[in-house]
Amino acid sequence: MPITPSNRPGTRAPARPAVTRPAATRATPHAAPHPTAPRPAPPHPGRRPAAGTAPPRRTDPRRPSSRPRSALRPLPPHLWFADRLLEVLTGRRPLTSLAGRVRDEAYQRLWMLHAERADWRRRARGRTPYVSRCRVFPTAGGALEVTAVVALDDDVFRAIAFRLEPGDADSGPGYGRARWRCTDVAAR
Repeated sequence: MPITPSNRPGTRAPARPAVTRPAATRATPHAAPHPTAPRPAPPHPGRRPAAGTAPPRRTDPRRPSSRPRSALRPLPPHLWFADRLLEVLTGRRPLTSLAGRVRDEAYQRLWMLHAERADWRRRARGRTPYVSRCRVFPTAGGALEVTAVVALDDDVFRAIAFRLEPGDADSGPGYGRARWRCTDVAAR
């Protein structure tokens, strides 16, 4: 592109010619307003227009899209159970919240662990305990044996181990599509 006086660096663009509009005519009570008549001011001059008022085909990343978001993926069963067991043992969730997802023998053991681990509740008071590491060991029968390291405080770590077995349509409630149920649990 050749350099001309109008596009030379450091020069201003030429002024645009003024647009002249015909004078607005006086409207009769039943006549439509003249197309060039000035539009009335918006009711609230300092406010932004409501969402969805953008011109068609405009994509503005600051406005939410009209498409629904995809649903979040559920947690894998070993992470879900590790988190729930930690919340139960630290007193943040009632023990009965796992009633349908823990088999009878493991539920009795969980009651005993809940009583034995009262120090976990004292240590975690005022802090949010979390699962630091979680390892899964699949067995040949399709079960998952899981170990988890949990943090109760800045420098206080404990261990949880549990076994998950997949259920079927007749096994009752469980977690996820495979109806995972906890069949054994231990904590140190």
